[in-house]
Amino acid sequence: MLIEKLYFTLPEILERWSISEDDLVYLAENDRLRLSVRVFGVPIEFGDFEETPEGEHFPVPWEQTRFNGLLDLHAQDVFQMFRSGQIHVSAFRTDRAGYAVVQDGAEPVLVMIGDLLLRRDERDRFEIQSGFSGRSGAGEENTLIVSADYQDVRCNGYRFKLGPIQAEVVRALHAAAQVGEPWQNGKAILSTAGSKSLRMADVFKSKKNWRQLIRSDRKGGYRLNVD
Repeated sequence: MLIEKLYFTLPEILERWSISEDDLVYLAENDRLRLSVRVFGVPIEFGDFEETPEGEHFPVPWEQTRFNGLLDLHAQDVFQMFRSGQIHVSAFRTDRAGYAVVQDGAEPVLVMIGDLLLRRDERDRFEIQSGFSGRSGAGEENTLIVSADYQDVRCNGYRFKLGPIQAEVVRALHAAAQVGEPWQNGKAILSTAGSKSLRMADVFKSKKNWRQLIRSDRKGGYRLNVD
């Protein structure tokens, strides 16, 4: 049974990418890859930074909570951890706020190397950005990895750099697949995407392997080539 994970341990990533631990550490401590740690019930303050007329930045907290979930580490903390084996962390990175810190009076979080994780979305971001193709397991054969704008797509081992209309087609087909309706009328999809042509082959003729990305039923229906 294949489990759809939201994060992975470092040994899993090393096996997938077929790289050494030293290479992974290099990526993380040079801020090319964000590593995370899972915390439970840690009192965290989330906030953003604002700027005074003089150009000085100051924190503006907007939430204090006992947080359960993943928090990202700063590159300098990763650097120190791989040299000492563990580190006490009080400040984290997170996409949900400008900063995330352990609340005043609370103990810093003890993080050891074995606690380190990599988020699925961070793994996918790095693979798309770098074009890194690691070892694929049997459970990864029928996969779709997309950038936020759908202009950079990996599907079944093929990488596609798409134009705006092509990207909108893939976005629409992906959305349809996610709600259990993968087969869609090609002309309707192309029209919604803003294409002047209503032939899928014309829109994707610049991509010689596009049929590895989009499947046709030869009756005007199209879907992404993933199950």
